[in-house]
Amino acid sequence: MKKLINVFLTLALLSSSACTTLNQSVKLGATIGTATGVAAVHAGYNDAGVKPDSSTVLTGAAVGLALGVLTSYITHKEIDKDRYKPTGDPDTYFGDLPPNPFIINMNNQGGN
Repeated sequence: MKKLINVFLTLALLSSSACTTLNQSVKLGATIGTATGVAAVHAGYNDAGVKPDSSTVLTGAAVGLALGVLTSYITHKEIDKDRYKPTGDPDTYFGDLPPNPFIINMNNQGGN
């Protein structure tokens, strides 16, 4: 059980990293998906008290790989589309900088 917790903790830390290009996103998604597929097969078979054979582990890795690549591709495309959508509000997206304290939103001042 301790090994399983370590695997999921490692995967959680890997999934919290950011990718700037589609190639990096797909690589990260493939790695996390494959590792998750293998961990899921091992966890399922270990709970049943049976040792998984190599074909089952490879099938789990392939399914995890496919789902990881598909998920990372879709997520990257959606974030890319939202990032470059013109909103007219200069405070909505300005690189990776924190919000500018000198921009005053005129809609939230209250009064007339």
